[in-house]
Amino acid sequence: MPAVLEEVAPLAAAFAAADRSLYLVGGIVRDLLLNAPLDSLDFDLTTEALPEEIKRLVAPLSEAVWAQGEKFGTIGCQIGGRPYEITTHRAESYNDVSRKPEVQFGDDIEVDLSRRDFTVNAMAIRLSDGEWMDPFDGRGALDRRVLRTPIEPEVSFSDDPLRILRAARFIARYDLSVDADVRTAASSLSDRMSIVSVERIREELDKLLQAPAPAAGLGFLSEVGAWRFVSSWIPDEALAQIGNELDRSRVDVDLRRAVIFSHCAPADRAAQLEHLKYSNAEARRLRLVLAGLDLVSHGGQDFEPTTVRRLVDRVDYSSMQTLLELVEVLGVRDRGLPRLFAELDAAEDLSNLSPGLTGEDIMDLLGIDPGPEVGAALGVLQERRFEDGPLDRQDEVAFLLQKYRRR
Repeated sequence: MPAVLEEVAPLAAAFAAADRSLYLVGGIVRDLLLNAPLDSLDFDLTTEALPEEIKRLVAPLSEAVWAQGEKFGTIGCQIGGRPYEITTHRAESYNDVSRKPEVQFGDDIEVDLSRRDFTVNAMAIRLSDGEWMDPFDGRGALDRRVLRTPIEPEVSFSDDPLRILRAARFIARYDLSVDADVRTAASSLSDRMSIVSVERIREELDKLLQAPAPAAGLGFLSEVGAWRFVSSWIPDEALAQIGNELDRSRVDVDLRRAVIFSHCAPADRAAQLEHLKYSNAEARRLRLVLAGLDLVSHGGQDFEPTTVRRLVDRVDYSSMQTLLELVEVLGVRDRGLPRLFAELDAAEDLSNLSPGLTGEDIMDLLGIDPGPEVGAALGVLQERRFEDGPLDRQDEVAFLLQKYRRR
């Protein structure tokens, strides 16, 4: 706490000079109570000052100021290399058909705290005097490891049903039990998840997957009927097993996504990935790893150097570590793949399985013009690379000339 207060002192002084209050708020207060390291904290602050005034107050102190969130009351700035977000107190109202509130600015810190999702996030510290603002006993809830809402959970979840998914994340991230009223409200209002965008659902799922042990969060989503909005292709009955696999896997989003979608039938995977609107790069990595899993799972004999090279070519070298960990987490018979991959990776450059000779080299050597014959020659060299490993350029030239003399 002293280090944080010292770091924000110039900001606090600027707002105090303008007769404006400034508060650390939300996650940073929670994480300070949990003794999180300074470099892991997100510096979020709130004030009664309006966005235009915030910009004016922070400009003399900042290396940069950004206002992309200004219409929502948020001004960002960078001071001493540290990013800050300062938001005007909010007092929003919601309607029944959207989780996006009508933004209303306020001047009451308690009203602002009441609109936050959970009591463990509804705490603030006034920087002018260090006074602790905790009107909803968030500190007590954190001490008791219980998840509660500042206002009636029925109102909170109806206003913003994404909070049901956020509840799963906080349960998993901070090892929280769920207040009975919160559980009941989430169950009765899970249908409201239909108004949440798929992009926000995907973002929350990824954040859940970065919790040390996501199983409890998945269990909550299943219990309250919210998992169907994440996936209609993976049944709730699979979540207990998926949770166990996730809990014993390394905290890595690509790996943990692959754990989940390995339980999706191969014929349904494309639809699942499209539903969650992953980026092209993210979807490609997942498809390659899952295709590799299918190859490992459905093979009979142990791997040989040739089949390892073909697998690496199919999966992409950059995804092999994810595949190896996935095979281990799922308990799939690995057929000697980890050992042989490590041996080959030490002996040759598996990150480059292409022939050394180019199409131009082949045309010069064989005296042929561009066309299918060049592609066929490259295919011959590729097969040789898979079968026998790498050759230096001189040996590859000799191999190609010998091959075509025979033909």
